[in-house]
Amino acid sequence: MIFPCDNPGDSMTAFLSPVEADPSNRTTQRLSRPIGTLRRFGAMLLTLVLLAPAAVAHEGHLAKNHSGDATHERRADEQSEQAFQLFSFLLSHWPSDLHDALIRQAWEERQWLRQSPDALTEQSLRDKRERVVRQLHATLPAIKLRWDGRSLAPLDPSTKLSFCRTIPSPLLVTIINDDHRELRLRIKNATDSAIEATSAEQFNVSSHTASSVCFTLRYDAEAVTDTLPLPMVASSGQRLRDVTVPIELTDPATIHASVTLNGQPTASRVLVRCSDGVYRHGGSLANKSTLTEKLVVYPPIDVWKKVRHFYVDGDVSMTVPPGLTTVTAEQGFEVERQRVVIDAQSRRTGRLQLQCQPIKDLPQTDWVSGDTHVHWVTNQWNVDEPLELLSVVQRAEGVQVVNNLTLLQRQANHAFIKPSQAPMGPIDAISDSIYHVQMGEEYRNEDLYGHLCFLNLDWLVQPIGTGAIIAGPDALDYPLNRTAIASCRQQGGISIEAHGTGGNKDVPVNVIHRLTDSLDQMEPSEYYQLLDCGFRLPLSNGSDHPARTLGAARTFVNVEPPLSYSRWIEGIREGRTFTTSGPMIYLSVNDGKIGDVFDTGPQEPLKIVAKFVSRDRIGVAQIVSNGTVVAEKRIDANRGELKLTIPAEHSRWIVARCSNRNDGRSDFGFGNFNAILGPGIGHTSPIYVTVDGQPRFDPAAAAYWRSRIREHIRDIQTKGRFATDAQLHEAITYMEDGIAMYEQLELQRKSARSLVEPWQTMRDRLINVIRRFGDPARTVQTIQQLHQATGPQTTKKALEELTLLKVSVNPESRVKIASTRDRIELRQDRPQRFLIEVENIAGVTAPLNITGFDLSFASPLPADWCSIRVIDSPFTSIYLTGNPNEYKVVELTAHKAGLREIRLVGDAGQGTQDLGFRATTDLLLDVKPRRWGSAP
Repeated sequence: MIFPCDNPGDSMTAFLSPVEADPSNRTTQRLSRPIGTLRRFGAMLLTLVLLAPAAVAHEGHLAKNHSGDATHERRADEQSEQAFQLFSFLLSHWPSDLHDALIRQAWEERQWLRQSPDALTEQSLRDKRERVVRQLHATLPAIKLRWDGRSLAPLDPSTKLSFCRTIPSPLLVTIINDDHRELRLRIKNATDSAIEATSAEQFNVSSHTASSVCFTLRYDAEAVTDTLPLPMVASSGQRLRDVTVPIELTDPATIHASVTLNGQPTASRVLVRCSDGVYRHGGSLANKSTLTEKLVVYPPIDVWKKVRHFYVDGDVSMTVPPGLTTVTAEQGFEVERQRVVIDAQSRRTGRLQLQCQPIKDLPQTDWVSGDTHVHWVTNQWNVDEPLELLSVVQRAEGVQVVNNLTLLQRQANHAFIKPSQAPMGPIDAISDSIYHVQMGEEYRNEDLYGHLCFLNLDWLVQPIGTGAIIAGPDALDYPLNRTAIASCRQQGGISIEAHGTGGNKDVPVNVIHRLTDSLDQMEPSEYYQLLDCGFRLPLSNGSDHPARTLGAARTFVNVEPPLSYSRWIEGIREGRTFTTSGPMIYLSVNDGKIGDVFDTGPQEPLKIVAKFVSRDRIGVAQIVSNGTVVAEKRIDANRGELKLTIPAEHSRWIVARCSNRNDGRSDFGFGNFNAILGPGIGHTSPIYVTVDGQPRFDPAAAAYWRSRIREHIRDIQTKGRFATDAQLHEAITYMEDGIAMYEQLELQRKSARSLVEPWQTMRDRLINVIRRFGDPARTVQTIQQLHQATGPQTTKKALEELTLLKVSVNPESRVKIASTRDRIELRQDRPQRFLIEVENIAGVTAPLNITGFDLSFASPLPADWCSIRVIDSPFTSIYLTGNPNEYKVVELTAHKAGLREIRLVGDAGQGTQDLGFRATTDLLLDVKPRRWGSAP
């Protein structure tokens, strides 16, 4: 999660300290100063923000610091600061079609004020600012006034503005100063039309420039007037007569909208664009700030925005200004938008039906959307929101799986553990066969290690957070995040890196120790460097609500029906995902789907097909392999396809991605094909192709991660807080083990697939293999014994505790398989790894396969309740090497609890399935159910 911050100069990837739950912290409040009271009759509420004069062109931001013209510099900065205030105010009060343009321009103003090297020149900044103001005049109620040194009057006297009684409205006023002197104005505290607040008590309009002001107007139901007095007075010695603007007042119209999906009433997200260009909210949730106000996280301008949409549960009635009104209903990325334009009439009710339908002919089905990272709390983070509200929003957004994550925040003067609506596990009261809500945890260390999303938990992993920023000024950076991950895994949970690499955090070390199940919010460039090390890791994504709207970025997981949460989690483990902020992507290679791994020869063709479907324009669509774009197309429709056939040549990973920005970057110029940073972006997890059994490997990628970990060690040594030297030593040792594993990666990748592997090399490789079991309590003794091994026999002895199966291949290539024990204990939904000792007298080099059959039936059937796979990774191969003695790894995941007998069947290629030779072994599985025992 990312908290609001009062220091927007911090890095975007930094996780910011929380702001106290107080509306006064919001930019919308900081912009305002009370200077008046409301009139009882015909009240007009006026709130002012300013856009400073457009300045004469200058040579550039850096050059201005050496110009010697202090007055010019002051005016340029003043223009930018006041412009930033104007755009911030409009974002927080008046959502419009210019929402994105205002964010972009506010960011440019902020860059100028910070003297960023990336700031625009003064001329470019002024031009862009003027262009935005022109767009505002074309969108919102607006008028231009001219000052000639003697009077301030409408530039076009025939202009007459229309406002609606009882409905607040904006008014943009641009003042053009044709005088040779600067005009200084302030807001008059008029007694007959009280002004509630203003961003500045005075503002300046330089000679021969223009300045814009935004008012908020609200007239009560009985108000009668044909003029609007603008309460401005000159503060620079000039005489300024009262300024009035001709207006007309109208009465509101009412619209009643009903939304259905497949003919049935449904919760939905609704946008109502009124005749004055403003998006307004209606219904019972219209004033729910958790849903209607969001901090602009990217770019980091420290401004709250009022979103354009609101939520309804079936239907809504609301008043709007008369005139053409556009009503749009949305219900998730897989459902077509429905839009109706109605000519709303004063004092009348217009009724409309919005009948939503799923997008037709999706290329693939059985993809289930989810949000991995939700905190169902208010925008202040420390107060729970009702679960019933979550259910409405979840259905309105079409997010089938929501993970509601509890976190800890403790500071000197306050602390909370939220959300806390339910214990870990499913929330049955608001879950059904289509929608599921599960409590989980965000485990955080801000200072050093990073944030983790723990899904599929039975109980909270303590202490929930560590380090001074998260757990309080007296907290330690201990226990390590790896300890928490081990606890999560013990429960059958998965651990997702919450914010990409999060700066210089634990990600590369966790990945090489196989403590990472997926990566949220990951920049593709760094993701690809992990894939280039041979790791098989999926992408996932979540909104980090309330930082963003629920489902703003989401994960689609390929799940065979019927839907269950455990199947959704298993789909993430298997890498069958794509992440998106709008478009859906379906990728196949030789009919293999996302997450698949297959082996081929270097000259074998790879037929790659990527299909893209969206409610909006696709934009740039690409297929990327090993970091290189191998196919690209600009798709200006909402459907498209990329096809190509290439020879395999060498081992590779293949992904598809798209962005409706033609340069592939997010909507505001941050990130590259990263769905969390903007709408309209999608990215798949890979399909993996190995040539001759070798995984992809780039030495430069391994060197990059070694360098990152060394930097991380320096941070731990200089910034870490530990109670004892032993705790610091534990942290450093974990990092150093990671560096060593990256250093050994290239050699051990080859030796795991080599006919000749000296026992010392095999021992060192198996130490890394066992480290990647992800179960330190179970493996620590074996690793210690391996370090002490002096030969093949002592190595074999050390491995006995973890060896479950023995496989032998006789000279006729027949396979014999035997279990080292009759019964083992597993935990439901928790993958557990074991070693397979292989005696390969025949020198077979085929893949080793093991399948399971359920013996509870009279005729054994496939044990679909137990996933069994032989592991293929950089440190161990599924292929037999031909070496007479070697070890492989098997992983068992039981999805049903109870005492169950399973028959394991082994084969190693052609000629090894002769059942006349014993290729089976029976094993009793004692599968402990979820929530068994007591929490530690």
